[in-house]
Amino acid sequence: MSGSHPGQDGKPTDTELVKQFQTGEDRDDAFMQLFERYGPITFAFLRRRIGNGEVAAEVNQELYLGVLTALDGFRGQASFKTWLFRMAQNRLLNLRRRWRTHADEIPAATPDALQEDLLRADQPDPDHQLAKAHVGATMQNCLAGLNEVQRAVVIGNYFGGETLEQLTRSLRLTNRSGARATLIAAQRKLRKCLEKAGVGARDIVD
Repeated sequence: MSGSHPGQDGKPTDTELVKQFQTGEDRDDAFMQLFERYGPITFAFLRRRIGNGEVAAEVNQELYLGVLTALDGFRGQASFKTWLFRMAQNRLLNLRRRWRTHADEIPAATPDALQEDLLRADQPDPDHQLAKAHVGATMQNCLAGLNEVQRAVVIGNYFGGETLEQLTRSLRLTNRSGARATLIAAQRKLRKCLEKAGVGARDIVD
């Protein structure tokens, strides 16, 4: 695979993380690292094009669900970063089709604009990187504070792309609401833990 993101401070490259995901060697960890590396960048890219943070966050979530589905088929003809931004651009095009009557409100993602964002991804802001590392470490600590079933539901639903129905069956949950009730309880715990650490929802996506 060509043009992978260089390893920094001993961290694996994009190519190594993609290979880890594709070979099934701790797929959740590989995806989580790719998301932490690029999630804020693609969100910023989408927000600049859409002009609405809430909509951009939703599209960004859809983007990474798409990455989960498509990453096994990634063959490295381009770098992961270029492939990811092409997927983000396709999400913008889909949004423009859905908002056809308001299409002019969403600026087109031109090749120059796409290249600008790709270059920005290679020039991280040290302060932003430090803040992002703090958010990532806090999220890991908060996830560790969940019980085993809650953690499995959160990771499976958010990062593994599994539906609540699938998780209810695979975890053999017998309570009436199944994985949904477990997810709600886990979200409440996570929110409380993150707020206690001074991390808000905006910090996670920004």
